[in-house]
Amino acid sequence: MFVKLWMKKDVISITPDQTLAEATEVMQQNRIRRLLVTQGPTLVGIISQHDIQKGIPANGDESTRMIASQSKVEAYMTHNPITAGPMDPLEDIALSMRKNKIGGIPILEDGTLVGIITESDIFRALTEILGAGRNGARVEMKISHSSKELFQIVKLCKQFDIAITAISIYQNFSPEHDLLTVRLDGEELDGLIDAFWESGCQINRIMRFDKEGMADT
Repeated sequence: MFVKLWMKKDVISITPDQTLAEATEVMQQNRIRRLLVTQGPTLVGIISQHDIQKGIPANGDESTRMIASQSKVEAYMTHNPITAGPMDPLEDIALSMRKNKIGGIPILEDGTLVGIITESDIFRALTEILGAGRNGARVEMKISHSSKELFQIVKLCKQFDIAITAISIYQNFSPEHDLLTVRLDGEELDGLIDAFWESGCQINRIMRFDKEGMADT
């Protein structure tokens, strides 16, 4: 999965010579927590709610409003922020956010600002990729570190005409096993699950999802 699929393309920005009060108003109007700072077509920084809070005292009196109306974004923004490209892998961006303790990364293509990706976009991608909210079944099972068992599971899904709607592997589950999670949908789910057991699959948990909600089996 690439950043391009999940980034926000309609970027909301502000200029460095605007005030913290203006930045706060734009954030509140658009229900966002950070703004890209641009000078013409060029990205020059990023400013977050946290940056603004450092510049404006929390008492909210007349002096606070005065500071907010006079202080410039440039004095509180992060200069030369970390950036990424639209074809960067999503997982690398998530790792970069975690390592650098940041909640958003501007996306540049050939030096031109084309979007931003935030922690909310990462969460949205995660729920979509892992199949959250879909009907069918979610099956967790222990498999060996080799790919032999995975091939067998895919083969059984094909045999029962079951769609694999999401799949993930946790490789550090134990020294002996990976933890495979598959989300499945189709009319022959019961037959497929029986076949899993008969083939020796080490199933940890099965969860069913339908319009009524979730149930363990």
